[in-house]
Amino acid sequence: MKNTSFYILGCLFVLVSTTACKKEKDNGNLKSVFSYVADGFRVTFTNFSTGATEYHWDFNDRPGDSSSLKSPQHVFSSKGDFLVTLTATNGGQTDSFTDTVTIIGPNIKIDGDFTDWEYVEYLHVNPDDLPGTLRSVKAFATSQDINFLFEGTTDMKLELFDMFINTDNNPATGYSVGAYPAGSGMDFLLEGPGVTPGWGSGYKHSGGPNDWAFTPLFAFDAEMKFSAIKPQAGKNIVEFSVRKSALGPLSGSISFALVELNGGWSEIGRIPKGGDAESKFLEVKL
Repeated sequence: MKNTSFYILGCLFVLVSTTACKKEKDNGNLKSVFSYVADGFRVTFTNFSTGATEYHWDFNDRPGDSSSLKSPQHVFSSKGDFLVTLTATNGGQTDSFTDTVTIIGPNIKIDGDFTDWEYVEYLHVNPDDLPGTLRSVKAFATSQDINFLFEGTTDMKLELFDMFINTDNNPATGYSVGAYPAGSGMDFLLEGPGVTPGWGSGYKHSGGPNDWAFTPLFAFDAEMKFSAIKPQAGKNIVEFSVRKSALGPLSGSISFALVELNGGWSEIGRIPKGGDAESKFLEVKL
């Protein structure tokens, strides 16, 4: 009896195994697989699938981002790891392959060549009806620096500016900037000329939210880099960086606002808009 039972169970196992193998053979030569090359946020996919007539790519990025091309390009929205799935189809048969695509972002260089910002999304664009020299800003953080690109009118010179930075993500600490009641907490003030050598400095706040108390901490030329301002498509553009280590311990993100001033210390531009009840600093992910 034991031998008979073993024989029956063995036959069942062979039957199940044969059925599973037959299911795989039903796919014929259908096989889904791909490789990729990342250039900043832009990724070029190469499809090595076999036996397929149709393709579907799920980039696992923004909702709805997909493709039916055989070997598409995709511009990812941020740095990070994305699980990308390619599903190959032939008739009623499908085969899927998933791989992790790692995006580290662009190699930003502060050199006046703004092409390396091409696929970095705008962090903020001022309303068209808002007066002033500053119109839009992009930002991207690397392991060492926080990089900014500002676009403005042809009157934007950055001959003098104030940049307010919240480094601890707590608007209740640092100086409370009245123009941004919904969230400020300035821990650092960067003040000076942005495009010519000069006396620009970074100052660290001390005291309570209403105490205008700042201590000089670093000179612009020691911890920052600036490009020249360049005219492009009817606007002026400038890029600069701040070394992370100059701002002390950082985690997750910082937030900021920037005001352009003229030689008489009068405001001529601001980003983002301030003065409303909902006005707050702009956040930069690190």
